[in-house]
Amino acid sequence: MNSKTSTKRRHFLKLGASVPVLGLMGACGSDNTTPPAIAGTPSPTNPTESPGNPVAPNPVEPPVVIPASHPPRGVHASLFSDASTSRGLCWFTDGLDSPAAEIQWGPVPVGMSMEAARNAVQNPLPNVTTASTSQTTGLDNQTHKVVVNGIDPDQPFRYRVGSEMGGWSDVFIIAPTPKANEAWTMVHFGDHGIGELPQRLTAELMKPRHKHDLLLLAGDLSYANGEQPIWDVWFDQNQALLATTTTMAVPGNHENKDSVAANVPLLPFKDYAFNNRFNQPGDVSFFSFDYNRVHFFGFTAGAFLEDGKILKEMAALEADLAMAALRRALGQIDFIVIFQHYTIWTDQEGRAPGNPTLIAVEDQILLRYGVDMVLCGHDHVYQRSKPMMLGLANPLGYVQVMTGTGGQSIREFEPEISAWSEKHFVGLGFSKYTISPGKIVSQYFGTPPMSSDDRSRVQHENIESDFELVDEFEIRPRPLRIAKSFVKPPRTEQELAKAHDWQRIYAHTLARNCAHEQTMPKSTLHEYQRIYPNLLG
Repeated sequence: MNSKTSTKRRHFLKLGASVPVLGLMGACGSDNTTPPAIAGTPSPTNPTESPGNPVAPNPVEPPVVIPASHPPRGVHASLFSDASTSRGLCWFTDGLDSPAAEIQWGPVPVGMSMEAARNAVQNPLPNVTTASTSQTTGLDNQTHKVVVNGIDPDQPFRYRVGSEMGGWSDVFIIAPTPKANEAWTMVHFGDHGIGELPQRLTAELMKPRHKHDLLLLAGDLSYANGEQPIWDVWFDQNQALLATTTTMAVPGNHENKDSVAANVPLLPFKDYAFNNRFNQPGDVSFFSFDYNRVHFFGFTAGAFLEDGKILKEMAALEADLAMAALRRALGQIDFIVIFQHYTIWTDQEGRAPGNPTLIAVEDQILLRYGVDMVLCGHDHVYQRSKPMMLGLANPLGYVQVMTGTGGQSIREFEPEISAWSEKHFVGLGFSKYTISPGKIVSQYFGTPPMSSDDRSRVQHENIESDFELVDEFEIRPRPLRIAKSFVKPPRTEQELAKAHDWQRIYAHTLARNCAHEQTMPKSTLHEYQRIYPNLLG
């Protein structure tokens, strides 16, 4: 719906709603000279009630409800400056003429029921923060963003977004961030979509048994592929989850397609669709944050390669991990976790690490600072590695957890599984982590396909059935002596630029990205070479 159509629709609704009001005004101002009925005298409009002849009350006309002109939709929450006291919110409205938007927010007071907390009329929200507004990428709609600081860390956070003129969302409630000495949970998966399998996965996550504090989305979220209305479908399908769960997301290769014209990325518009639709700190598409005693760094890992930021990302990764390794040696954090879209190592059928140069650079950085886990997606299978480095099992290395089983499709493995692999699974599912002082317990819950010939359906497709526990392992903090060995000064962007052949890295990564795009013609790489000769050499 374009803005003109949207405006006409709201004008029509307002006119239609005004008709009963005009009728009432005419009745009040008429010249009707019919004498009023005398009290106690029966008349059609003033009957006399007797014990044996009770009179039914006159019907009460329901109030006229004017539909909201700009109802908020696709509400989702993220972390911002502090995991306990701040949140970033983002939502969308139709048309380009939305009234000024805001968030009303506050704690759920002790003793207030959840039902009462969701009633903003009887229990008004005490705080108001104005949102920023911009046009939604590729649509005649608007994106609204706001950051809330000063949240009570001890009480649930309740909020609604919108405006008095445009309409309000429901009141959503987010549980408080657990304390550092308490156990907490997070979920991770990638490669979601809007079909039946993705919705089945979301329904499973909404079950009380899988309640979680943090959600990490490892790229390829909506599969809009440039069709921007698909993003709206995805956000609407998942609003119940995303508006009540603190969520952090990184982009994948299908987010990269949101800025592709004729299969050739356009540098000036790179990554705007993803960045427009998420409200996250830093560069939006690569950032770091702490959640209690775990440090996270999320980035594109080459998904947005053509925006020219890969060297900047790697330098940011280097600087961030150097500080995290120091903090771990000082006892301030226990674990360092990377999450990204592209897998580093894989055994999915028909795939292999197709860009060895970028893998060598990233692996070297991860090993230099002793990263504990790498959480990723991209390949539509589940595969968990042993602690490894450079594709070989090594107790000093990281554990890669590849969970690309969000539901877009279900794929298979190569006949031979690599020696670094500890567990692999074909189906639909997600990884769930329980973090307590000194330990991360990882569990994978999934459901296999109906058969190897029918991977469009899963065995636990009925919402009443539960996904099965497929894999479980745990990670302990590194001993202090080993943690100290990973404390090293960061190399600068200039030093990294000189240390590696970035022309080859760009070329190999672009070749991988193209090779992993089933819908792209084989000639696409030649188009890259024509448009970006400086990247490909």
